[in-house]
Amino acid sequence: MAYAIEGFDRHVIQPPCFSPTEMANIIDAANADLMEGTIAGRVDDNNIRRSKVHWLDRQEFDWAYRRLWKVVQQLNASHFGFDIERFEGRLQVARYHQDNEGFYTWHMDNGKKTAGRKISVSVQLSAPQDYEGGDLEFFYTNVNKPAPKERGSVVAFPSFVMHRVTPVQRGVRYSLVAWVVGPRWR
Repeated sequence: MAYAIEGFDRHVIQPPCFSPTEMANIIDAANADLMEGTIAGRVDDNNIRRSKVHWLDRQEFDWAYRRLWKVVQQLNASHFGFDIERFEGRLQVARYHQDNEGFYTWHMDNGKKTAGRKISVSVQLSAPQDYEGGDLEFFYTNVNKPAPKERGSVVAFPSFVMHRVTPVQRGVRYSLVAWVVGPRWR
């Protein structure tokens, strides 16, 4: 069952859709082939983002794509009602590490080059005791609202909502990120 946090329908939370073993397998695959995180497809100033990423292979992780798509469709039907079609590209695993105080400053996932994005999804792969900082936060009317850190929780929100990941102070935070696209807004 999904629920909105403190009455806001702009982001919703779904209980875990992956088992601890499945999440560990996703993290292992990511750690085998990490690259610098980019901004709008290019490596940019590390004052905006410091993270490593991995793009999940669609064939090897077909089960994850299918399961997460089912969750997205349910959340969209019950909370957003957007005209959606598919994931944009592959699912991304992001790693934020204490060694460089990994973070991603305030941003929106929907922009000039990403206008088709309608829903952003973040799955918390790390256990909350494995790191400090690294909070996924949303900016609502001058108030920052944190997402839960429960391992496996699925957070979905419109791609035009401002959000960030605060610097990791201890440990490592992993998340699985997806963007859902559809016809241009009208």
